[in-house]
Amino acid sequence: MKNKNKTIHVKPGPSERRLKICAVVISLLFAALMLYPLIFAISSSMKDNAKIYEIPPQLLPDSANSLSVVIDYSGMEFSDEAQMKDAMLQDNILAMLGINYKMADQSIMEIKVYGTKDGKTIFYSRAHQMKLQMERDYGIYSSTTIKKDVLLHGDRYVRASDSIGYEFDPDGIARTPAEGLSDAFEQQVSLLLSDNYPLNGTLAAAGSRTRNILNLESFKYYLQMPAYIYPQNETIVRFGFMTFVANSIIVIGFAMISQVILCSVCAFVISRLLTKKAGNFVLLFFMGGMMVPFASIMLPQLIMYRQIGAYNNYAALLLPFLYPFGFYVYLYKGFFDQIPGSYFEAASLDGASNFYLYTKICMPLSKAIISLIALQTFIGNWNDFFWAWLVTEDQRLWTLNVALYNISNNRGTKQNALMGLAIVTITPVILLSILFSKQLKQSVMASGVKG
Repeated sequence: MKNKNKTIHVKPGPSERRLKICAVVISLLFAALMLYPLIFAISSSMKDNAKIYEIPPQLLPDSANSLSVVIDYSGMEFSDEAQMKDAMLQDNILAMLGINYKMADQSIMEIKVYGTKDGKTIFYSRAHQMKLQMERDYGIYSSTTIKKDVLLHGDRYVRASDSIGYEFDPDGIARTPAEGLSDAFEQQVSLLLSDNYPLNGTLAAAGSRTRNILNLESFKYYLQMPAYIYPQNETIVRFGFMTFVANSIIVIGFAMISQVILCSVCAFVISRLLTKKAGNFVLLFFMGGMMVPFASIMLPQLIMYRQIGAYNNYAALLLPFLYPFGFYVYLYKGFFDQIPGSYFEAASLDGASNFYLYTKICMPLSKAIISLIALQTFIGNWNDFFWAWLVTEDQRLWTLNVALYNISNNRGTKQNALMGLAIVTITPVILLSILFSKQLKQSVMASGVKG
């Protein structure tokens, strides 16, 4: 007797295989095209300030150079340690800012200055290229020319060295320059310093090493950039770009919680407590609200919020999320309608209240809908800009996109920094979409409603 359940495998023909190959190739091509802007933005954020404007632009950043400059003070007489330290601080700023300014197209992402005397290292300072750039764009040397007299005017070089950081000890410090530093950079640095930025000491050596990790270190300074742009704001000076990240988390967290709870409560009332006719009328009210363009209610809503005191504070950012979004109410209602009525009847016979039915039956069974609404609320509102921009003037209240917009309008902001901050802004959405892609698919499948 033949087995009727036997599976018959049919090999695909040549035309079918070619079709599958073409489908895979086309899919990969479109995936590469869609990812290209993101890859280019990441690459641009790791370039230095000169390479970012190259035409035609390069897809990948150049190798990052770490330049070491050794200045020798042997044979020089100083009246005391303070005078010796002052001379080294002057040379430190002249070397760092001069090289950073004149050799901006050399992909020098780090400059180390060593001060030696009688064979001992007694001074050391290190600065990343972005740190020096921020001092030039927003800090001590903002709106100045990078000349020796300007760099050393007053106590600028002292304040700049304090901001950068340094080590000084006449008895010697545990810092030694790498051996064999002499390379192609030594002649350039020697000519630059002797012609434009003459030092107190003698240039003993200059050379570079390749350290590509320095390209990633740029992001550290991108996050510190708001503290330079808005030095009058103590909160931003203390926390930098994380101030805006925290504001976005507060707003989005409140939006997710409020929408999950309020939409479910509305849907429960419509599905289980109202008659079918009354429920459809109320549901139509929520769905109709989705059809009202924001532009038509923007000004009246702004005036109303200002009159009730919800302006330039967290209330202005949070109150709009207390209105249940119609589509989420519709999803909840469709799911609640599919729950067998016997569950509710049995619980009601045991004396269960409506609150018990909502919290113990509807919500535990709605995990798929809850995760879908939470993810959609996060993704949909993370990039929200216009309302937050309208109702906030205080820099401490800015969300990520409002901050990014205002930073981009600053005349000193370079394109690599703007790209870096944009990457920081979109990274949470990308990570959540990847990490919860499976849950998102299951939630969409579970949210299907009967017509």
